[in-house]
Formats: sequence, C-alpha cells, structure tokens
Amino acid sequence: MGTPATFRQRVAAEIRAEMARQKRTGVQLAEVLQCSQQSVSRRLAEGQGLDLDELPLIAEWLGIDVLDLIAPGRERVSA
Repeated sequence: MGTPATFRQRVAAEIRAEMARQKRTGVQLAEVLQCSQQSVSRRLAEGQGLDLDELPLIAEWLGIDVLDLIAPGRERVSA
C-alpha cells in the first residue's frame, strides 16, 4: 500500500484531470500563470510548488468553481 496523497497532490491530480477533459495543455496553463512550462510540469507532477493562492485563477481559466479542484465529486447544494 502506498503513501496517502497530500492535499497538494490531490489538487494537482484534479487540475491534470480537468485539463485532460478539456484538452488543455501545460503550455496554456503556463501562459495563464506567467511561468515556464517546466514550472507547470513540476507543479502538476506531484503538487510540488503548487501555489494554493493560484487556484482561483486556474479554476477561472478552466471555467469551474475552485471547490471542484479541492473537493471533486462533492454534492452541490442549490441555494
């Protein structure tokens, strides 16, 4: 049995999954975050260096709620 994923690793995995669903690339995300593609690769590989303050920007770029990145599969409550 492996080591449980950290919060950052789970968030990075969800970003990767949503990017794949939308056919978005690391190069595109790098432009949004104004960093190198290598930096994005490191951030998304294992969550290393993933800045949680960037999550709202990433969520907006993906057209989803930030909660979809940190709590995927959650049941949405209607107001």
